[in-house]
Amino acid sequence: MAIVRVIVPVMFLIWIISALKSKRILLQKNKITCLFLIFLALAVFSLFFSHNLSWSLRKLFFLLSLAPLYFVAVSIFSEKCKQRAVIIALVGGTAAIAFVGIIQFISQFFFGIDSVYSFLAKSIAPLFLGNSFSQAVLAYPSWLVNSNNNTYMRAIAVFPDPHMFSYYLGMLAPWSVALWATTKSHKKVFFFSSLLIILADILTFTRGGYIALIASALIILPLVSKNTARKLIAGILMFVCLLAIVPHTPVTGRFVSSFDTQEGSNQARISNWQQALKIISAHPFGVGIGMYSLAVDSSADYRKPIYAHNLYLDIAGELGIFSALIFISLLFFVFKFFWKNSRGQAFFIAGVASITLFGVHSLVESPLYSVHVLPLFLIIIALSAATKQHKHE
Repeated sequence: MAIVRVIVPVMFLIWIISALKSKRILLQKNKITCLFLIFLALAVFSLFFSHNLSWSLRKLFFLLSLAPLYFVAVSIFSEKCKQRAVIIALVGGTAAIAFVGIIQFISQFFFGIDSVYSFLAKSIAPLFLGNSFSQAVLAYPSWLVNSNNNTYMRAIAVFPDPHMFSYYLGMLAPWSVALWATTKSHKKVFFFSSLLIILADILTFTRGGYIALIASALIILPLVSKNTARKLIAGILMFVCLLAIVPHTPVTGRFVSSFDTQEGSNQARISNWQQALKIISAHPFGVGIGMYSLAVDSSADYRKPIYAHNLYLDIAGELGIFSALIFISLLFFVFKFFWKNSRGQAFFIAGVASITLFGVHSLVESPLYSVHVLPLFLIIIALSAATKQHKHE
C-alpha cells in the first residue's frame, strides 16, 4: 500500500481532533465542497450496482483514504500565507523529480534501453510502487514508445507510467511559471524549475499532455497582459514551427500522430470510447465502482488495466451519468473560482491553466485512481475552494 494512503487518514484524524479542541468549523460551505461530497456519496451508492463487492470496496476505500486530504488542505489554505508556501514545496519536489526523469531518459543513450529498463523494473519500481503493483505495471508496460521507427524509453522517474508522470508535471508547470513571474526573489531558481518540469513533460512522449499544455496556455490569454499574451502565442507558434521544420525528431513524430486516426493507439482509444458509450447506454446508473473492467471482460483480473481512456466516460460507466455531470460541475466551479480570483491576484492564473490541463488531458486518460495524481488534484481544488472563501471575508 502506498504510504500516502496511510499518512492522509492520520493527518485527517489529527485535523479533526485539533478542530474540535479549538472549536473551529470543520467544513467550509461552498459549492466545491458540496459537489465533492455528493460525488463521494454517489461512489458509495454505486455499490448497489456492483457484481463483485470485494473489487468495488477496494476501489471505494482507495478514494475514501485519499479524499480527506481535500478537507485538510482547505483548512491549511484558509491561512493565505500558507497558500504560496505549499505551492513552493510542491513545485520544488516536482522540479527534483523532473530532473530524475530527465536523467533517466538520457541514460538510455549511454547504457542502453535494456539496461535502464531492467534497472527500473527490478530495483526502482518495487521500491516506490510496491511488489504487487509494480508487477502489474510491468505486465502491461507503457514505458517504451516507437517514433519514426525508433524505440525510446519515455521519462517516468519513479512513477508507474509516463501518462501519470505527465499529468503531475503538467498540473504543476503553470504554478512553477507563476512563481517565477510573481516573485521578487529566487527568480532564477523558479525559472530553472519551470524549464525542468516542462522538458520532463515533453520527454514523457504523452500526446494528451502536449495538447493539454497548449490548451492551458491558450485559455489564459484573456487573463494576462498583452505583452505576456504575445509571448505565449509566440512560444506556441515557435513550438509548432519547430515541429514542422524538424520533422524527424521523436517528439515531432508523437505530436503529429495525435491527429492520425489510423494510428494504432488512436484507433484503440476510439474503440474504447465506443465501447464505453455502449456500457453507459445500457447502464445509465453505472455498473458500480471498480466494475468497468468486468463489464468489458468478465474474465478480467483485478489489476488488468481495462478502462475507457477518458475520465468522464469512466466515471459515467462506473458511477452513472449523474456522477459524471457532478464531477464536470466540480471542475467548472474550480475553474470559475480561479478565474475570478486571478483578476485580483495574477498568481491564480496558474490555477486556471492547471485545472484546464487536467480537464483536457482527462479526455484521453483516467487518473482518478492514481496515487500520485489524485492527491495533487485534491490539493488544487482545495486551493480554489479556499480562495473562494477569502473572497467573502
